[in-house]
Amino acid sequence: MVPAMRLPSLRAIQAFDAVARHGGFSRAADELAVTHGAVSRQIRALEQQLGTPLFHRTAKGAALTGDGEVLFQASRTAFAALRNGVADLARRRADTAVTLSLTTSLALMWLVPRLPAFRHRHPEIAILLDTNDAPVDLFEQQVDCALRFGTGGWPGLHETRLTEEELVAVAAPRLIGGRSLPLSPRDVISFPLVHDDYNPGWDRWLERAGAETPAGALPGDRYLDSGVLIAAALDGQAVALVRRLLAADDLAAGRLIQASDVTLPLERSLFFVCRAGDQNRPVVAALRDWLLESFADFRSRS
Repeated sequence: MVPAMRLPSLRAIQAFDAVARHGGFSRAADELAVTHGAVSRQIRALEQQLGTPLFHRTAKGAALTGDGEVLFQASRTAFAALRNGVADLARRRADTAVTLSLTTSLALMWLVPRLPAFRHRHPEIAILLDTNDAPVDLFEQQVDCALRFGTGGWPGLHETRLTEEELVAVAAPRLIGGRSLPLSPRDVISFPLVHDDYNPGWDRWLERAGAETPAGALPGDRYLDSGVLIAAALDGQAVALVRRLLAADDLAAGRLIQASDVTLPLERSLFFVCRAGDQNRPVVAALRDWLLESFADFRSRS
């Protein structure tokens, strides 16, 4: 029985494999980010340990000997198996976790309250929420998918429309008091008004209602953050013109009421987007399909 030989160091095998692939020491040194001399020393030590020359040194580079060919076949097989193992681990990691980018207001007011239902259906998938009010670059940042509010047509992305959106006039019940609902447009604008800076304002809402716009600008504050806008409405400060999606839970719970039956459809919709080709990844598809069901349920209840 042949006694077991102590295996060479991984660094020595890496140096050997690089020299064999490149046919020379200089390019192998460049690949490994070490000096030519360091590679030469690794190869000499390896040849001494194995008791056989592995390369024919020539003025043009290095050519494998017969024994070198045998070792090169083994090193190629071993490194290929190692690369495949690392790739499998990466795929396993990718198949059990997904990073979703969305705005803070959408996360707080719509998604987070519904996440327990997703976890119940997919306990094997971990979700990382990347809350960012600016659209992220899915090709530059470590984000798998995103919820985007827009008209679609983003280059290089696969998109799925989740729902169309509309603006509604909402208020805290105590602000409206005992007035009968729905309020007329004239009654609505008799209250303090607020709206956000990204969507049509009260003038467009009045136009939709077929009501005359008062002379001069309508009073009221504008907010950049939809969450702050809804907070002002919840506090009874004003009637807010908000995306129904973001006010849905507060309306359902009675914390807010819809002050008027006039709604203002938006040209933009909410989309689920991912890099083209990633739409069939199991974790991405699972999240997308669950979101489609959740938004279908939301529309049926609105």
